[in-house]
Amino acid sequence: MISLYENKHIEVAAVQQPKPGNVHCGDAHVVVEEEDFTLCAVVDGLGSGEGASESAVAAIEVIKENRFLEVDEIVTRCNQAMVNKRGAVLTLVKVDFQKEEVIYCNFGNIGFVMYEPDGTTLQPIPIRGYLSGRQVMIKSKRFSYKKGSIFMLYSDGVKIPFSKKNLLAIGSLKEEFKHLITLDRFAVDDVTLLVGKLN
Repeated sequence: MISLYENKHIEVAAVQQPKPGNVHCGDAHVVVEEEDFTLCAVVDGLGSGEGASESAVAAIEVIKENRFLEVDEIVTRCNQAMVNKRGAVLTLVKVDFQKEEVIYCNFGNIGFVMYEPDGTTLQPIPIRGYLSGRQVMIKSKRFSYKKGSIFMLYSDGVKIPFSKKNLLAIGSLKEEFKHLITLDRFAVDDVTLLVGKLN
């Protein structure tokens, strides 16, 4: 299922599907739109099925409820919500339209990459481990963005992220995302892929 989000600053398209044969998807994503910023997150609950889904959905609810906090504080609260649950990995990015910067926070193997219009690639190394409710060090990173940049967030069910050339050539995510995801990009697993274009 494809979800589309759009305002004057950003276009976001996301696709999410459960592991074949499963009713519940262990992945979850959220796009929170405010006037001055947008939050985008992909969460992968550990394992698959209902238990994984419970962890992922719990983290998404924390993100929505705490949208106005700093991103590292939001992720800290996501970690606290994992007590007595399976746990989860996640990447959360906040796009600040006033400062024209992206604030990135990650814990675990949710990939993030951003391509600027000149071809510059930004790909922070994910933190190893997962959120479980135990005390962990959570830090965020800030970097400026240029209009026309494209970014991706993706769970480990995505085998091959789209090429830089194909992504930077996208005119409209709304029109072209469906075509792009028909390519053989997904492993036999829970899958979430979120692509954003900064206008």
